[in-house]
Amino acid sequence: MITLDDFDTYPDFPVEGILFYDIAPILASPERFREACISLMPPRDAEVDIVAGVDARGFIFAPVVAQTLDVGMTMVRKKGKMPGDLLEADATIEYGSSELTLNPNGIDGKHVLVIDDVLATGGTARAVAEMLERAGAASVRFSFLMEIGDIPGREVLKDYAVTSAVVV
Repeated sequence: MITLDDFDTYPDFPVEGILFYDIAPILASPERFREACISLMPPRDAEVDIVAGVDARGFIFAPVVAQTLDVGMTMVRKKGKMPGDLLEADATIEYGSSELTLNPNGIDGKHVLVIDDVLATGGTARAVAEMLERAGAASVRFSFLMEIGDIPGREVLKDYAVTSAVVV
C-alpha cells in the first residue's frame, strides 16, 4: 500500500506556499511502483474502455494500468505538444493555469479512466472531464496517486467517481 512516507516533500516548490510531493522514491522502487499502479486500478465492477494519462506524471502510470486492464490509452497534453485536430481546455491550478489538449479520436462512446498524480483544486481534472465529454465519452472516472484533502478538488469532481491512493 502506498503511504505518505513514500513521497519526498519540498516546501515552496514550484512557488512559495506550495508543498510539492515528489514521486521519485516511488519510481525508484519496483515494489512501490507496482503498488502505486495497483492503487490506481478501478474497482472490479467499473467499466473502462480506455485510460487517459494526464501530462506529465499521469503518463508514467497510465500505460501500466491500461495494459493491465487490456485497454487502450490516450494522452492529455499541454498545449503545443500534439498535432492534429484537438480539443482544448484551460485548467486553473493551485499555482497558475495550464492549457490542455486532447485528441478526440477513439473517445466517443467509451468509458474513460483518467490517471493523474495529484488531486488538489480539481482544475486540471475538471478540464480533462470537460474535453472527454465533448469528445463523446460515455463516462469519466478518476484515479489519483495523492489527494490533498484540505483543497476542494473532490468537490469540484462531485459528479464523477474519484479514487485516491493517499489523502493528505
